[in-house]
Amino acid sequence: MYTDNHIDVLGIVQKTIKHHGVKALADRLGVRAQTLYADVDPNSIGRRTNKLGLLDWLVVLAETGDLSSLCAVNQTFDRITLPVPRPAEELTDKSWMAFCATIAKESGEAVARLADAILDGHMSEGELERCEKETWDALEAFAGLYLAIQTCKDHRQNRE
Repeated sequence: MYTDNHIDVLGIVQKTIKHHGVKALADRLGVRAQTLYADVDPNSIGRRTNKLGLLDWLVVLAETGDLSSLCAVNQTFDRITLPVPRPAEELTDKSWMAFCATIAKESGEAVARLADAILDGHMSEGELERCEKETWDALEAFAGLYLAIQTCKDHRQNRE
């Protein structure tokens, strides 16, 4: 029923809760600290039902700001979580062009970094990490444009 990935995600949630403070989060959720800790204990799989609810998990994410468990869930389902800038309500031609310029710049840097890394036929760990960073920056730029488009659509629908 539970895969190793599921149990790993639970362990990440537990680590986040321990790091932030079990008591503080338990108080915020209105439960005892022992109850919260038991709900996220990956070592108790099979002995009890781990029952940290979705809404409680969302509170943990919001309170701690630690999104590592969200990233782990996404990785389990071959997805990613990107931080994206929130655009202004009204987007001008200038702001649209800024999105395009950022995407062109970041995408170009990602492709250039990859090309440099593979020229010698072997990609070192350092080169792979630099490629990952540049690709992440390009993804963030595209996500920012996507969110701007969604924001623009939402504002237009709200005016109608």
